[in-house]
Amino acid sequence: MKLKKIASLLLAGVMAVSMLAGCQTGSNGNGEEPEVPAVPSTSDAASSLHDSMIGTARRKSSPVANADLDAALKKAVDTYFRNSEFGTVNGKADVVDVNSKVYDALVDAMGAKKNITGELTNTIDKVTTAVKLYAVEASTSDAYALEMVADKIENSIASLKLKSDKTSNRQYDYAYTISASIVTKPVSSSIVTGAATGIKYIAVAVTQTPTKAV
Repeated sequence: MKLKKIASLLLAGVMAVSMLAGCQTGSNGNGEEPEVPAVPSTSDAASSLHDSMIGTARRKSSPVANADLDAALKKAVDTYFRNSEFGTVNGKADVVDVNSKVYDALVDAMGAKKNITGELTNTIDKVTTAVKLYAVEASTSDAYALEMVADKIENSIASLKLKSDKTSNRQYDYAYTISASIVTKPVSSSIVTGAATGIKYIAVAVTQTPTKAV
């Protein structure tokens, strides 16, 4: 009788341990593995560009994704790119300004201006966008290309006004967003021998939005 009682107690103990182990296998009590939090997505081009700017330029602007800029740059490159443009970036260590049909098509598609400081003034009363286009040899990493572009534009961004002209009867406060897009276009083998290469285009759109000052 004692042996049966001891065996029963041992069996009960084993079952209790098994139940405790089962409870610890999942957070929802049904034995499933707990959900692993999703890993945040990496920064887009606009965020990377903004992070590369310093001081006033960074404080005055906010990064936003811009699907219109992405589509407009891709279409402009696909339509107007010519292999001869490779000569403008080949062997250059820095990004260069692009003033070609690719740039003109990009500006037209965006309905934008070409001059950041010349067009985004403190006298306008409507949303206005200025677009710049840069290029670098395709082997340059996106991160480094965006750092070089940040160096090119941060003085212009820093000089933008946060309020309208005091002499104007229209009083506005201004906010600025900045977007960036990258498209890489390979060149034909007749232009480059050896490793495949091409041009990396970096488009930047700066949008000024006025709101009536209280």
